[in-house]
Amino acid sequence: MSRSRPVSGYSAVLISLPSAGLVFWLQLLSVTALANVPAAAALFVEAANWMLTSSIILGFWGATRMRAQIHDLQQRLDVALTDPVTGLAVRRVAEDAIAAVGPNAVLTVAIADVDRLHDINHGPGGYATGDQYLTEAGRRLRHAATDGDLVARLGGDEFVLITRRMPREVAIALTAAFAEPIAVGAGMLPLEVSVGISCFFAEDPHQLLGRADLAMLTAKKRRTRIEIYDPGRDGQPLPSGVRPDNRRRSGE
Repeated sequence: MSRSRPVSGYSAVLISLPSAGLVFWLQLLSVTALANVPAAAALFVEAANWMLTSSIILGFWGATRMRAQIHDLQQRLDVALTDPVTGLAVRRVAEDAIAAVGPNAVLTVAIADVDRLHDINHGPGGYATGDQYLTEAGRRLRHAATDGDLVARLGGDEFVLITRRMPREVAIALTAAFAEPIAVGAGMLPLEVSVGISCFFAEDPHQLLGRADLAMLTAKKRRTRIEIYDPGRDGQPLPSGVRPDNRRRSGE
């Protein structure tokens, strides 16, 4: 039995409307079949083949587009979680890393505060020199880190090193890391950094960072460069959510 070919114009209409979607095609084919349109069977086969081919193409295109979007989002997230000056992680990453280790884990954190940054920013070279100074401080911290440690910039002139090592081992590593001066322009400057080290349960990032911050303030005040937290000497951190009235540090 001979079978008529579908009208070419009719097929052209089907092929020219890919954006209408699968529901449109099924409805159209149902109408043509019920209306006993000549060559409806052939039309159905032709359209079904087209839909299968289109679904493969669109599926591949959609997957490719989705991968591109995921890649773009990942890049944007990386930018948001990376300090633009030093290339280190930002404070949010550090706090999340502390909280992620579990309530029974004990961590050591070292907060390093760059001294005299205000003077450097307003000296020869301006803020470009200050950025170079901060970048070098971050590089020295990374040099003092070992596998599994995290180094981040908390903001401004503050950095943090998060590790499972004992406080005295960290103090020795940081003393060596900050010993050499930094080349700035045509001259050399000492890399002056005050460091406070705290060892505490990771379930409370505020207390862990707060204790290290108090020890850092003691090191800055006494000009001893590095101090390990002592509650009798340094006091207790303020409750979470409470900010001190004055954060100005001695020697700034």
